[in-house]
Amino acid sequence: MQESTFKGWPAINEPHDSQTVPLTDEQTDADGAAGRRVLFDVTGVVHWYAFFSHPSGIQRVTEKLIASLSGRGDVEFVARMLGSDTFYRMDGDLLGDLDRPHRRSAAIAQFRAVFASSMRLAGLRPLLSDARYFHIPYIVLGLLRLERVVEWFFGGRWRAPPRLELAHPPGTHDVLFNPGDLWWQKKYVSVLIGLQARTGVRVVQMIHDLFVIERPDWFQPGFARLFTAEFEKLAPHVDRWVTNSRFVTGQLTHYLEGRALPARPIAVLPMGWDSFAHLADADSVGARRADEDALRRYGLASKPFILFVGTVEPRKNLSVLLDALQDLRAELGSIVPDLVIVGGWGWKSGRVRARLRSDPRVHWFRGVVDVDLAAFYRAARFTVAPSHTEGWGLPVQESIAHGVPCIASSGGALPEAGGGLATLFEPSDTKGLKEAMARWIVDEAALAEARARIAAAQTALRPTWRDACKVLLKHALG
Repeated sequence: MQESTFKGWPAINEPHDSQTVPLTDEQTDADGAAGRRVLFDVTGVVHWYAFFSHPSGIQRVTEKLIASLSGRGDVEFVARMLGSDTFYRMDGDLLGDLDRPHRRSAAIAQFRAVFASSMRLAGLRPLLSDARYFHIPYIVLGLLRLERVVEWFFGGRWRAPPRLELAHPPGTHDVLFNPGDLWWQKKYVSVLIGLQARTGVRVVQMIHDLFVIERPDWFQPGFARLFTAEFEKLAPHVDRWVTNSRFVTGQLTHYLEGRALPARPIAVLPMGWDSFAHLADADSVGARRADEDALRRYGLASKPFILFVGTVEPRKNLSVLLDALQDLRAELGSIVPDLVIVGGWGWKSGRVRARLRSDPRVHWFRGVVDVDLAAFYRAARFTVAPSHTEGWGLPVQESIAHGVPCIASSGGALPEAGGGLATLFEPSDTKGLKEAMARWIVDEAALAEARARIAAAQTALRPTWRDACKVLLKHALG
């Protein structure tokens, strides 16, 4: 393929690639007549599922927004092609399949094929100058036109290669929304700044937290430097901000004021509770049998347990939870339930991992699918979220949505996620955590009261992901 020399956004018929479908004049005219567009940037989603199968918190939020916005004429899903300064379109139905359990695996396989195919949309030199080490296998596979093999290998169907279509250039009336993951490509932020300067497109950036900047010691040094540098480069060019909590809004406001940056409008997106709409059928005979089967597969059938969901890393403060459990076992003996941990592990987690693996009453599972995770929640005696701080706290929200009492730290946005229904403790207070856990271990009436309080609150109207999207669109296009 001839090396591309993009100047600004390419002409509609560039680059020349057998799998690129140029927009026709009719499509271009229709796009222009459609008025203002929100270009929803899924570059990070495509990259994530090129390498991982299970979402982190950012992906969970992004996927719910995508599912609620899919099908709207004024929202276009786009991904930036590596090694260039333009974007290609992503199919909304394919993206929506990430939120459909029975289609999810096939969608991820096709994502990987799309990612490999996209490597042919720029020349080799621009690709390599923009790539990080993890891109290299996909560059090779894409240039060798092996995307069908990629999809088949990861469990998809053997079908025609994905057809990639360039997105129509944005204008001053358009908005580009990034849902929070801007670190996958070396030149992503620079390209975004250049695109804004050339076209006048407005940039709306979501922030899930700023812990990487505030506490770089919690993260791998290379990532901390990368995120901080890219974020500080982009911040002066953001037209509007979106956060996931009032706590993160405070973090962001403090950051902007500290660097004397203009005060841009900030909107807080409500984290939808309809993620858990399927819980209405949780008490059916079929659902109970499915839960029993899942627990049996993991060796948890008829075993009382306390549940922790999250990555094993310093910010999650697992040492305090393990210390509290150790003290409780010494005082209460065998009536203390086992601890079940669901999540992978991260930076500086060696000591905690060693404790987890050496404790026969700790059951640690990684890569648990959402259907099985729901069974874990429903079977748990209660959950614990001991994090030093969080930008939101999905496990707290999930626990309450499943009707399961939660003991959460008061750090960051965890109280917001709990909505007044979680029992709070100071994250450094091992004694306070131990006392809260002891009460629900030994006092059945107290635990039943906590469950009843949650059940009574479930009838209240709660925000949905459609509500979140309404806030996003009004803020972005306002």
